Amino acid sequence: MSRLWRDHPATPRQQPLAFRASRGRGRATQADVLLSMLRGARAQGKAVELPEIMAAGIAQHGARFNELRSRGFVIENELDRDGRLSLHSRYRLKHDSELDSTDAK
Repeated sequence: MSRLWRDHPATPRQQPLAFRASRGRGRATQADVLLSMLRGARAQGKAVELPEIMAAGIAQHGARFNELRSRGFVIENELDRDGRLSLHSRYRLKHDSELDSTDAK
């Protein structure tokens, strides 16, 4: 993956969303924002819907997912069709490489 899209800084509006994920690692990134969203949804037994990610202003969300996956996080994408034209995308954090035990993967 290109270094250009890695560690993309979180905007001032996104900073509060990334607080938990970025502790101890310096300034928050958009990957930290996305990770916080995934962890929050996982704690509630839910997935993060694509419109939520877009509303948070995550630039290049595909690159952010690749960045997290390269750090050992297991994130699954679920796609559903609603009728013939609508496609709904959601993401689930299946393994948290920072918080889960290694045998839970």
